[in-house]
Amino acid sequence: MLVLYIKYREENNVNHKTVFGSIIQLTACTAQDIVQTITQFYTNHELDMQKMVMLTSDGASVMLGKHNGVGALLKRQIPHLTEQHCVAHREDLGIDESWKDIPLMCDVETLLRTVYSTFSRSTVKRGKLEDLAKILDEDTLSFRPLNEVRWLSRYQAVNAVLRNYTVLEEYCKRESSDNRDPVANYCYKKLTDSKFKVTLTALGDVLGELSHLCLSFQRRNLTVMEGHCFARAKLEKMRSQYLTKEKDVKWSDRVKEVMRASSADTKNTGEITRFIRKLCDHLDARFPEDELKEWSAFDIEALSSDISFEYGAADIATLAKKYEAILHHPHSVEVINSEYTEFKYIMRQKLKHGSISTFSDLVAATLKCEELKHISQLVDICATFQASSADCERGFSLMNRIKTASRNRLEVGHLDQLMHIKSKLQADEAINLDNMYNHWKLEKDRRKN
Repeated sequence: MLVLYIKYREENNVNHKTVFGSIIQLTACTAQDIVQTITQFYTNHELDMQKMVMLTSDGASVMLGKHNGVGALLKRQIPHLTEQHCVAHREDLGIDESWKDIPLMCDVETLLRTVYSTFSRSTVKRGKLEDLAKILDEDTLSFRPLNEVRWLSRYQAVNAVLRNYTVLEEYCKRESSDNRDPVANYCYKKLTDSKFKVTLTALGDVLGELSHLCLSFQRRNLTVMEGHCFARAKLEKMRSQYLTKEKDVKWSDRVKEVMRASSADTKNTGEITRFIRKLCDHLDARFPEDELKEWSAFDIEALSSDISFEYGAADIATLAKKYEAILHHPHSVEVINSEYTEFKYIMRQKLKHGSISTFSDLVAATLKCEELKHISQLVDICATFQASSADCERGFSLMNRIKTASRNRLEVGHLDQLMHIKSKLQADEAINLDNMYNHWKLEKDRRKN
């Protein structure tokens, strides 16, 4: 299945929105077939493919392969098209690559998988754990699996173990001594290892930070500039907090508490620090500072500081040339170059007075200003960029909620219509039931009662 979402702006509206486009059955999962399907979708809906400015997807080679991926094939038809690797997928890949490089993280993963499989497969063991929790007057949280296709699975799995730590440790102790359970014995040895506990607690904090970043990446209508800003900010924060001299590391209170309860030789945090350093290096490579160099002319931070008269002129000239084919006016390239100077000083004053504070505010203010009607075309293009494919992931979840096991014969056309209805209802849009009924009645000959 190919799930399409489209981000656009209506002609008389200053707000961009992302809407469900269609769900299409693919005859083959090749780049050529996907491109043909997208082209057919645009043709059927009388949309101009040259107005497409960005393709956002996960990092699968069939989508973003350098030579024969969907993005590469579309760029041969649409020279100004920009490919975007979903920021949430990039973050997850960075965590995954860093995780594999540290032996201690592999030990943590083994424990997490062992604990989950132990209690997910046995209601008896789960019942014993819950009974023990009542005796110890502790709350329990369901253990979570490590899932390769779930962005938050590592954080949720680690957090569940930390929340259940006291109960889990006591359970494993009893099962190991009373029943000589080898799995419980393994878990008990790990859980009572002070160094392992310090690492797991610190890891919970780091993954918690990254889970907040991931949730930011899943916001609807997240622009590329906003996504890049969130990523760089989190990266700088983590380096400032953890990658300093050992005595200056800002561990959380719960990590400090575990350290105080540990012996001196178990306070070595070298491996978790190495994990954080590798993680920051991977994120730095996946979110390079110069990724949005051409679009820095519209950067809120830069416009609010002291800028020179020449600031951004070269970038604007490059962008105007790149998108010349889809700009509304034949001589707008030269006009945009001169109009940008007015734009940056107008926006700087608005930022000073507080009338705008975010990139979305800047977009709305530019689109409303008649004096900036030419430069607003480039601002409009930038605002149309989508940083994340989270909407498509939500689309797959919606599809699975509609096409359940009891409705497995639901055909693609009917499923597509139901997804349009559900998507509109989720967006609080009005549904005309009379039109829906008339369409259904006239779609084919139906028996009359």
